[in-house]
Amino acid sequence: MKKKLPALILTVAGAILLAIHYLPFGKGDLDITIKQASYIMPAAYKVYANSDALNGEYYLFKMLMTNEGKNTISDAKVTYRIPNYVDWTDLETIPRIYPGQHVVVRCYPQFKDDIVNKMTQSQEKVEIRITYNGGQSIDEDFKFNLMGRNQFVYTDLPPEEIAGYPDMFRNDQLVGCFVTPQDPIIKYYTQQVQEKVMKGEEASVSGKPDDAVKFLMGVYAATYVSHMVYSGTEGIPQKLGDISSLVQSTRLPREVVTGNTGLCIELSLLYASILKAAGLHPVIFLIPGHAYPGILVNGQYYAIEATGIGGEGLGSRMSPADAFKAGMKELNEFVQNVQAGDNRYFFVDIDAMEAKGVIPMELKDDEFLRKKIDDIAASFGGGARSVPEEPGSSMEKNLASRNDGGGGGGGSESGMRKYGGIVSFDYPAGWKRFDYPAPSWPFLVSEIDSRDGSSGIDVINLNGFRSSGQAIEWLRRTMARSGRYMTYQYQNSNNGYDVYKGVTSSSAGSRQWEAVFRSSGSGIVGVSIGSSAFSEREGMVNQILSSIR
Repeated sequence: MKKKLPALILTVAGAILLAIHYLPFGKGDLDITIKQASYIMPAAYKVYANSDALNGEYYLFKMLMTNEGKNTISDAKVTYRIPNYVDWTDLETIPRIYPGQHVVVRCYPQFKDDIVNKMTQSQEKVEIRITYNGGQSIDEDFKFNLMGRNQFVYTDLPPEEIAGYPDMFRNDQLVGCFVTPQDPIIKYYTQQVQEKVMKGEEASVSGKPDDAVKFLMGVYAATYVSHMVYSGTEGIPQKLGDISSLVQSTRLPREVVTGNTGLCIELSLLYASILKAAGLHPVIFLIPGHAYPGILVNGQYYAIEATGIGGEGLGSRMSPADAFKAGMKELNEFVQNVQAGDNRYFFVDIDAMEAKGVIPMELKDDEFLRKKIDDIAASFGGGARSVPEEPGSSMEKNLASRNDGGGGGGGSESGMRKYGGIVSFDYPAGWKRFDYPAPSWPFLVSEIDSRDGSSGIDVINLNGFRSSGQAIEWLRRTMARSGRYMTYQYQNSNNGYDVYKGVTSSSAGSRQWEAVFRSSGSGIVGVSIGSSAFSEREGMVNQILSSIR
């Protein structure tokens, strides 16, 4: 018996040492640091739920747990909830956290599909509980902004981390969440386009570029004959926690169709949804201040100017053929800018982003919306071939027919010519006039340029504004999005017009200008005269200003 005692003592001692090594002995100090999202967009709820989507960069919070004590912490269990949205949910259990060890836990929230029914923005609370060492616990919480379904926040980066233009629009990689080819309403609309506009032709069957382009133009024809109009909504700057960003209210493709109106990005989302529902490969081209849809077929890109359908203040409409010409012209300019290294020009490949986890929201069928589709489809009647080729509808014809100054650099600037429209004034006869030169800027009614390009006149119509101050500030913010930075100062009122002076700068240089604005009943109209050599042209500027009526 005495001989067995030392062995027994050694066994017990070994067990004690093993227990001391693996089990907590004492409290252990657990430090918690949380990096939280300032907002969550319901439209992207599937991205937020997926740790593999876009390399897991979109999460609700990231928590760093550090054992700052001298003892091992055991069974650290992390749970969280969002009252009214997510019940208590286990995130992770860490068996042991050794002294000095760091552990990172990320939360990818599992919202229910009905989160897309949330229409308004609200502030919600996240509650976090960490239990460890068989009974100890720490409770943490924070608040975040839960946006409405239609709200799109342009960036998730705080100001100090924004290094350039791409960072300001970093969330553009999430636009695919608004492309909804599986939406029953969009599928029904696509069916109507295929049957009544394309007469049963399905471009995806052949895979030929000509057929794909024909379908692209068919989608445009459907919006044309149903009298869909281009209309804009303004991005509103918001402070969301540590984030300052523009927040855009974006209509879903089903809302664009049934409302028969859309902004350029909304029209692009609609096209992408229909094209993908038809089995094609959609892309959305994003440039400063504008977006337009396209397709990728056999390694070749094609584009169409969806806003050519026209709208309030936009003037004449483009035929499908002319809208395609305009889109291909824009695509050529897009490629040139990309090759020149301009990072403001990029596109979203919907299929490629889907492969990275950018999955669209799920939407339910709606009998009322189906009936609205039926009413709209009734206008499809004669199909794409029934869309009229309006005289002067093409971009080239518009520019040619509205060019008052002759071709090239010819023509004298002596003498004056009369401009008549929402305002009237005299301008040098040798200057070139273009009406509605930028479909993405429908407020720009006319542009009149000098032969050498150093000077110009803009005729502006801003509907819905009550004062010139409100209108010019909106104009400043809109131009900033396209890389044109404007400073201005109010001068006085003269003959019913508010007078402003300012400077607009861009990568192409600076132009000093003077402008006058007045109420039109439905908004604000105005004329801006600017020049990169303003002091030399000041006499001409004053002559034009004095002729405005």
